[in-house]
Amino acid sequence: MNIDSLDPSIFGQTDRKAWLKLVERALKGKDFQEALVSRTDDGIAIEPLYERCRDYASLSRQRADFPWTVTQRMDDPDIERATMQLSDDLANGANGICLISKTSASAFGAGIDATAGLSRALAATWDATAALRFDGFAPDTVDALVSSIPDSTAKTLHLGFDVFSYDGRQSAFAKDIKRFAERGLTGTIINADGRAAHNAGGTEAQELAVTAASLAGHLRLLEEVGLSPEAALAATSLCLSADQNQFTTIAKMRAARLIFTRIAEACGVANPKPAHLFAETSYRMLTRLDPETNILRNTIAVFSAGIGGTDEISVLPHSLTHGIPDPLARRLARNTQTILIAESHLDHVADPAAGAGGIEALTDALAERAWDIFIEIEGEGGLAKVISSGGLAAMVSEARAQRMPKPIVGTTLFAMKMERPVAVLGPLGPIARGMGLMPVRLDERVS
Repeated sequence: MNIDSLDPSIFGQTDRKAWLKLVERALKGKDFQEALVSRTDDGIAIEPLYERCRDYASLSRQRADFPWTVTQRMDDPDIERATMQLSDDLANGANGICLISKTSASAFGAGIDATAGLSRALAATWDATAALRFDGFAPDTVDALVSSIPDSTAKTLHLGFDVFSYDGRQSAFAKDIKRFAERGLTGTIINADGRAAHNAGGTEAQELAVTAASLAGHLRLLEEVGLSPEAALAATSLCLSADQNQFTTIAKMRAARLIFTRIAEACGVANPKPAHLFAETSYRMLTRLDPETNILRNTIAVFSAGIGGTDEISVLPHSLTHGIPDPLARRLARNTQTILIAESHLDHVADPAAGAGGIEALTDALAERAWDIFIEIEGEGGLAKVISSGGLAAMVSEARAQRMPKPIVGTTLFAMKMERPVAVLGPLGPIARGMGLMPVRLDERVS
């Protein structure tokens, strides 16, 4: 048998009406909507069958001819040990490092201090071809660390500044950002970040809306200090979480690009450069019970983020719920990505979901629902005011409460009778809030 024998004309033609008659017979009286139509946490319907979309646009990575960046977290509080980890990561597949401050909302109880030892480690160890991302550090600290790196202007840097988690005046923040923008660094300076909403229990549309509101807030601040919308957009990373829900994660990444383009057009920027999209695997999906299950969840999350057109992915090690991950957990986190690139070749097709009826419909629906929430946030004065008033926390809390009764396989369904010991390097510290939101894990009600 060969591909030429698969002639479509040998199959009888049908239509949706005929298909529905067959479905009704198979359902034997069950309601179609209840039996075959599922809904996302935003209430978006997912039908069992879609026609192929004929009118679509490709939503791929910034550089579709290159794989996404395999970013590994540098978050061990022990600087000497973290330096050894950095060297090992760069020698074994990672081409990006994310430096996590212990005060970052993405530290999840780990994270490092900016010390002289860290500056020396970066200067001596960091590969010139690798990208470096900062998460949760103040501008002065980042300035000092970047200055310690030889020929920093020739390297890809993502400085990770976010006014909504910045401990300082907004005007000072905007001036700091402009100062970095004028240095001509390669990479991005600002994070438009929705991860805090996701990890606190928010829906996909809420996470996208917070990302959009963060982007809009940054654009207004930077306009006040004379930075053009084109420059501000080019200096921005969109930061999202990727979880084990394959289709919604793919659609969420694609929807983020649609929203970015829509905001750019509203600012008068025609044909903007595609956004730099950074994805981190979900903290809230991690389970403390039977943590090896997290390896499978991370794999689906990376697959989905990669297929969805992400430029850069970071994987939370599967044992992070127990303590500071050991070398094996870090290796598994790194290899989850390298195997999907080097062996499964997921990077070889730009936006493989393009035209798929179900994914296109979900992408559009998520983008529209997120845009509605974004408009509501803007109508209440912007993200800063919604955070300070407690409105964001209330919105996310309501979404989390609606999700909590749902079963979790391996936690509330088919849980192990006896847990295996988990190796970690040390205990975790306090967990920081981001945007006034505390990260939660969906298994916490039973752990």
